[in-house]
This record gives sequence, C-alpha cells and structure tokens, in this order.
Amino acid sequence: MQRSVRFYFTTVTVILSGVLVICLYPRGHSAESGPAYWPDGTTETTAWTGRLRRIDEHLAIISVRGTPDERGTAHGKLLKSEVGALVGSVREYLSREGKDHYRQCVDGGRVMRKFVDKDVVTELDACAKAAGVDSDELMLTQLFGDVNRAKGFSSLCSSFAAFGESTVDGKLIFGRNFDYGGRGLEGGLPVILQEIPTGDGAGRPFITLGYAGILNGWTAMNADGLCASNNTLFNGSDSLEGMSTCFLLRKIVERATTVEQGVSLVEKTPRACTTGMMIAGKNDAGKWDARFVEFDSKSMAAVEPRNGLVLATNQRQKLPIENIQTSGEVTCGRYKALRAYITDRAGKLSFDDATQNPAAAAHVYMSINLHCALLDPPGQRFRAAFVNGDGKPAAETPFRSFRVSANDVSVEEVKR
Repeated sequence: MQRSVRFYFTTVTVILSGVLVICLYPRGHSAESGPAYWPDGTTETTAWTGRLRRIDEHLAIISVRGTPDERGTAHGKLLKSEVGALVGSVREYLSREGKDHYRQCVDGGRVMRKFVDKDVVTELDACAKAAGVDSDELMLTQLFGDVNRAKGFSSLCSSFAAFGESTVDGKLIFGRNFDYGGRGLEGGLPVILQEIPTGDGAGRPFITLGYAGILNGWTAMNADGLCASNNTLFNGSDSLEGMSTCFLLRKIVERATTVEQGVSLVEKTPRACTTGMMIAGKNDAGKWDARFVEFDSKSMAAVEPRNGLVLATNQRQKLPIENIQTSGEVTCGRYKALRAYITDRAGKLSFDDATQNPAAAAHVYMSINLHCALLDPPGQRFRAAFVNGDGKPAAETPFRSFRVSANDVSVEEVKR
C-alpha cells in the first residue's frame, strides 16, 4: 500500500510544481475599487464571513471568519472561479495519461486526508462545495509540498529569524523566500489569506501567503506574532502516512502561541517527509526566540539561535543523515549570502528601515522565487512581493507593505 501511494503522489509532483511557475490567471478579473463580501448583501458593518479585495490581477487579499464551515464557504464563494481553475487545471493535466491514472492520484490524496485535522477538513469540504469542485480533487491540490519531496522536484527555500542582539530594538524580524519551480499547471492566483476562527475549539487568528484555493500556505504569522515557514531538506525517512508539511505549518500558527508549543506540535504530530520548519515568536518566558526544526518521518532536531539569529536554506545543520551526524557547517551559497548580509553590514536590522531586506538580497533568492516576505511580528506588519507574470523572480518585483488588524489585512504603500 505504501508503495502504491508513493507512486500516485510522485505523478502529481510535476503538475503541482507548475501552480507556482506558470502563474497564469483567469481572464476577466482585474483590480476592483472596493471589497466583495460574503454572504451577499453584507457590508463592513454587518455579519460578514468573507471579504475579498483584489489588489491587481496577480494578487488578492481574502479574510474569512467564523466556524470552519463558514470560512470554507466564504473562500469558495468569493474565489469560485480561481478555485475551479486550480482544480480544473490539475484534472486536465493528469487526465492526459488517462482517466484511470487521474483517479489513482485522487485515491492517493484520500490517504493523506486522514492525517489532516478534522476542522481543516471541514473547512476544505465547505470550500469545495461552495466553489462547485470535488472535495477530493481540492485536497489533491493542497499536498504538493510533500509530493515534491517524494519525487525530488522540491522547493529550494531560504528563511531567517533575527532578534535580540541582531536587531535594533531586540524584537523579532522574520524573513522568507519561497523558491519553487515546475511545469504543467495554469490558473494559480497568489493570495494573502487571513483566517479568523470563531466558535468552540477556535484556534488563533493567522495570515498565510499562498494561492486561491490553498488553505495552508507557505509563510504564516498568527496574532501572537508566532511565525512559521517550511524549507525542503533531503535524504531522510519519507512517508506519506503523516500530516502534509504545509498543513503542519498551518497547525503551528493556528494552535500554538509560543516557540516551544510549535516545536512540540512538530514532535507529537505524525510527520510525512524530510523538512525544515522555521518557527519564531515569543517563547514560554515571554522573550523573542526561534528554532529551525529539522525532521523526517522518524526523527527531529532543533537548531537553536546564535547571537539572536537562525538561518536556513536546504542543507541540514543538525538532523543526522542515515544515523550519521552532520557537521553543522553549512556550505550553501544562499546561506552564506544571507549570513553576510545580516552580520557584515554596518548596524543592526530594523524593519522600519525600508532599504533593508535580507530576503531579497543578491544571491539569497533564486530565479524561481515565487514570493519574498519580510515580517514584523511585534507590529503585525509585513512587506512582500509576488510573481506577477513578467518572468522575473518575486524578489525583483515591487514590494508592498501590509498591516494585519483583527478583521483585515490592509495595503499601506509600495516599497522597494
């Protein structure tokens, strides 16, 4: 059974890689002057469960609040065509090798579904119903992160957390590059998703950077300032009998408030494939802190900060490879470029200095960079750039500034 499941997802890897590279968008959508709300007829001052604002044809902000069912329904209603385009393009591509082949891939998705938290499954099912797509097919689009790891076509991300003696005011600054390549999928729309859970068992409000129809994402921050992002690691014990890495990322920011709690969730949750998870925020003592948690399906190890700094690319720093201890020395050029930018410059890091952007520094990001983000968790602000269809890496496109409030993510100004 394990062998067959791995085969199904291996096939999907190539397809889902393309969701981030082709970056073609449904026609007929352009920037709107005002937000759209769900349910129809609600406004800013009434009981809305979803609000969508299109920044331009390449980026949207969607806020969803309420129960899992309400949030999923709002997502599916407000981004119906985009969710449908995402699912439809996956179906079309996989079906080129025959309908039986595609159904096998869907069956493989059902295996990983059982490891997703029930409230998230409820939200996903509601999103699928509202968008008029099949729930199993929508689940299939969520799982490309670990699918890539099974195939070897992986994201090559970089991330950092700086605080204490590395920043001007000692507060946390979090950076992340989402470097990912592939082919075969059209229709993905970059989205900033704000989740505001309510009701029994509600988790923490959080934002995540992803695509329309994706409920987990790749760079996330919650209302407590706890951040998480994932980097691919290699040569570990991989299994699809565990929680998808991106759903685990979401679980951290939705269910944890401190770094230690986030690390504990990684330890206690059944894990799928070899990954590094940057987790940064307040620790149990109320101080800014961070860990880069390296793990595979069987083991994990946490890289601790040095001089208020944790850096990561795709090279192991602490997790043994086949029981052989790693040296801890990182030879990756992107890692060295990131460290040099932060440690060799005159003065410490400051989020308020818009000229500073370690994530977008030369040689830190790759040509397949799909979003680039610098987060200010204490101030609930971030600057981010997304691919816009011009063929350039996101890090080379204009950065926008955003501020997160209780019920909104607002655009403040354009930065470089």
